[in-house]
Amino acid sequence: MDIIEKARELGTMIGSSEEMISYKKWEESLERDHRARAILREYQSLQNEMLIAAQENTDRSVLDDIKRRLLDKFDEINECEITRNYIESKDKLDRLIKKVNDVLVYSISGEESCSSENCGTCRGCK
Repeated sequence: MDIIEKARELGTMIGSSEEMISYKKWEESLERDHRARAILREYQSLQNEMLIAAQENTDRSVLDDIKRRLLDKFDEINECEITRNYIESKDKLDRLIKKVNDVLVYSISGEESCSSENCGTCRGCK
């Protein structure tokens, strides 16, 4: 059994999975839609603005304003079919890849990796 061959097989399976097909569909839709791309860029920019402001101990009123704008932009993301479905499909693909990685880690080490549901149960969190 060749490990690299099995890795290629796994990659092919992930590449043809429902999660990957959906992600590629919505990623292509996002690439074709200027408005949807702009919404995501603006949201990411606001996230960066919030991160920098929080690190610099910015006044609470400024942080509250950025938070309000972030929430408004998040609502805009959810109102746009392309951005909403792109994010949902990316999340599903990310969860699949994490699950595959968790299985690999468990198969190699015999220890389950951390998850948000049971964090603190492995030695990695302690």
